Amino acid sequence: MDLRNVEEFNIFMNRAIENNTNDCYIELYNILLRSFVAADVDLDGKVSVEEFDSMIEAAAALPRKFGYKWWDEDKCPDEAARKKVREELFKKIDENNDGGVSFDEWLAFALDNYKTICATSLPKAFDALDKDAFVGVVKGASEAGSPAYKTLYWFHWKCFQAADADRDGQVSEDEFDKMVDLATGAQKRLGLPAPFATSAERKEMFQKMDENGDGSISFDEWLGFSLDQIFKLVV
Repeated sequence: MDLRNVEEFNIFMNRAIENNTNDCYIELYNILLRSFVAADVDLDGKVSVEEFDSMIEAAAALPRKFGYKWWDEDKCPDEAARKKVREELFKKIDENNDGGVSFDEWLAFALDNYKTICATSLPKAFDALDKDAFVGVVKGASEAGSPAYKTLYWFHWKCFQAADADRDGQVSEDEFDKMVDLATGAQKRLGLPAPFATSAERKEMFQKMDENGDGSISFDEWLGFSLDQIFKLVV
């Protein structure tokens, strides 16, 4: 996973905590799994208090890369303080008090921790914005390469990846409804124009986008059409 800047990291985390089926959640799950397995040096399936610090450090590496201290790093000015903080955290995660943290305990705690932090410290996802902010992003996206355009670009990937159920890099007509529903959901919620509501309209839309007639559409076809036919109506 190659996140290039804090904006991409924020988008990744907002998507990862949104539900447990999207690609970003799966990547976050694997990050947490890798941090657990790397810490379990005696291979007993649990992380002991002695192994715990390395697991937290591994999990903290990604947010720390983008300037976030999400695992109490700021409470650890020296080794003694870090040991105390991590021991307290260990006890909190070890819900059954058996002296070891299992992966399910670790995963549940880490995800709850991220959800709490992201809700208060990260910008809202594009499709969770209020009406004025949503319209502001769409207006700003008229300038290619602007932060607003990048936000809309990544939102289109979110819709496309969610619809591409068979992971073939294209969206078929059978998968198309889900993509349009996701793309227009915020507009419906905010009382903004949300086109292509009927099956007939969507069928016509799909055929227009499928310029080469191969029964599927690529991301670039989707992006260009959606910007022109869906989001231009907002402004």
